Amino acid sequence: MSLPTGYYAFEWSGGTFEVQLRPGGEFWCPRFAAPATWQFSGGTLAIDWGKYGEYVLRLSGDALAGGARGNESDWRKMRFLRAFTPQEALVSASVWRLRSGDEEPLLVQFRADGRFVCPSRAGTFSYRLEGGSVLIEWDSLSNDRLRLDMAAKAMAGSTLCCPLCAASSAVRLEYVERLPADVP
Repeated sequence: MSLPTGYYAFEWSGGTFEVQLRPGGEFWCPRFAAPATWQFSGGTLAIDWGKYGEYVLRLSGDALAGGARGNESDWRKMRFLRAFTPQEALVSASVWRLRSGDEEPLLVQFRADGRFVCPSRAGTFSYRLEGGSVLIEWDSLSNDRLRLDMAAKAMAGSTLCCPLCAASSAVRLEYVERLPADVP
């Protein structure tokens, strides 16, 4: 038996918030970001959340319950919310090569927290998935929509105001690699 990767509600005495069990044993919480891992074996989920502690939860029905390692009175619960969409699994926490016209290709990052980062361009940018498209929000400059081709691990579209590209150019992005979810 295995646990599905995706979104979970994580509950403790201080409230409830969303966490992610990501592929490859990566545990991620945007609200309390830290390098973290998870392992599931024999009906038990072990979470090593770095500075936030270690937790052991056991599968009970459709939920997980337990507590801090060595102190189960410091209780925690988790409940599955939903699996990652194929688009989320590909794009969230990944590096892509951006090509535009004759310009030199750039490496860009789609961070797990929704930030879009291009090391050669200062600014705070974001992205979001909308069906089969990725919407890149370039501050107040523009919103560029790229079609996502899952089979080719590529995105393509035209941009009218991409600050990294020539005006009104065709843009193509190609998948390069995974990125740890906790990249600052």
